[in-house]
This record gives sequence, C-alpha cells and structure tokens, in this order.
Amino acid sequence: MASCNQTRRIIRRKAAGLSLVEMLISLAITALLLTATVVAIDASFRAYAAAAESASTQTSTRLVVHRLLSLMRTSTAHGPLLPESGVTLSGNTLTSPYIELLDPDGNLIRLEYVAADEMLYVTVTPFGGSVATREPLLGGVTQCSFSLIRRLDDDGVWVLDRGSIDFTVEPDADTSLAIEGDAAEPMRVIASTMPRKLEDE
Repeated sequence: MASCNQTRRIIRRKAAGLSLVEMLISLAITALLLTATVVAIDASFRAYAAAAESASTQTSTRLVVHRLLSLMRTSTAHGPLLPESGVTLSGNTLTSPYIELLDPDGNLIRLEYVAADEMLYVTVTPFGGSVATREPLLGGVTQCSFSLIRRLDDDGVWVLDRGSIDFTVEPDADTSLAIEGDAAEPMRVIASTMPRKLEDE
C-alpha cells in the first residue's frame, strides 16, 4: 500500500509541469536561438544594402567610363600634351586632373576633377566659341587622375598615344540604404584606350 502511494505521488509530481530549473534552461535556449536568427537577418540586410549601393554606383560609373573612352577614341585632338600648372610630366606620360578633347564636330569637351567638390565635371564649348556649359558628370569621386602618354608625330607635333583614367568613387548618398546597414566599399576604376586614328595607322 505504501509503495502504491509513493508511485501516485511521483506521477502527480511529474504531471505538475516543468520545474523552475527546466523552465530557465528552456528560456535560455530560446533566447540563444532568437539571437542567432536576428544576427543572421541583420547580416542579410547589410549584405543586401551593400550590394544595392555597389550596383547603383557601378551602373553610373560604367556609363561615364564608356562615354569617356568613346570620346578619347573618336576625338581629333587631345590635351594637355605639354606640362603646365597642376600637370606633371614623367618621360612621355603626363598626369593631369583634367583632359580636353576636340570631338569630330569641333566642340571642345573638358573633363575635370575638382577634389574640393568630390566631383567630375564636364564642360562643353560648342564650335565657334559660343558660351561654354559646365555640368556635374559624376559625384562621390574621392580621387581621379588622367594619364596621357604622348608621342611626336611625323610633323613634330605632340599627339596622344594612349589615355587612361584612374578614379575612386564612393556610393552616392541618394543610393545609400543607411537604415539597413553600413555604406558599401568605395570602388576604384581604371580604364585605358587609344585614339582610333592611331589604331588604324
């Protein structure tokens, strides 16, 4: 009879539910799982934000570089090809914060990096010397230089043999998803081409 009563007490005790220690352990495990889930979701949002910023920056930068290389290939004259203020010469390579191009229609196009504005500007002076227009071309540029390799042609005139651009772009504030995470890493772009007339020679 005593063993029967003891068995009933054990069954009642087990049917009563979780003990305090068991409850604390289960809460600790649940908290760890929720923390791991939140960390994983946060990392996912940050990765998405960085990818979105990079994609936007790459698209605008690719368009600018494509247009610039096209202008360099098709232009009939280039500058600077002689040392001047802000332009350094090493061998036959000039390093400059700007490049000037004369397009086939006779328009003078100047692409210039202004460090104080972190901006790459384009200035177009129409053929005939009309009023020049200056517009921002690409923002968030933290570093930019043009390298112009020159050579003397048969007439003894300095001409462009190869032109390169090397610049670094920070993601623009308009494309930043700051709520979701940190800003994307800056993107460095290096591109080079030769004027088409030199390629055909």
